[in-house]
Amino acid sequence: MVRIAIDMDEVIADFYFKDLQMYNDLYETNLELNDLKDQYVSELYPETEKIMKFIRNTKGFFKDLPVIEDAQEVIKELMLHHEIFITSAAMDFPNSFDDKFYWMQRNFPFIEKKNIVFCGNKSIIQADYLIDDHVHHFDGFAGTGLLFTAHHNKQISFPNRMNNWQDVREFFNRLAD
Repeated sequence: MVRIAIDMDEVIADFYFKDLQMYNDLYETNLELNDLKDQYVSELYPETEKIMKFIRNTKGFFKDLPVIEDAQEVIKELMLHHEIFITSAAMDFPNSFDDKFYWMQRNFPFIEKKNIVFCGNKSIIQADYLIDDHVHHFDGFAGTGLLFTAHHNKQISFPNRMNNWQDVREFFNRLAD
């Protein structure tokens, strides 16, 4: 059985939506995703980096992120023929552990608790595939990396790019043929 590791933020959970919402509320602006020019809001406005990092690390920030379109449906399908693990580098925001765990329970209750992995370095993950939005997570990973398109990685050239969950479905359907 093929083992697939799947990142959380910007792969199944829409981090950008919440990050932009918090920035707009705090700074009383109306920025939209297209205004970010393929950057995080704190990269575009470096003077906000400390406060945005503080907000992202506040308990509750990750608890109500929207689910990325089609993620639930496609992951349920993949689970019929593959072993699925959710792998999050939650160490970037230590206060996110509880939020992320409960977010998974609420939005992906069909994924067993034992298949949720919080780690700092994804090279320890023993899987055939890793679906992630950051190419640096593929460093040292023994399997095949699948780059999930996110706002911040659109300019990166990568051989195995998944633009959405329909692409993921098609990729694994082709493997089965």
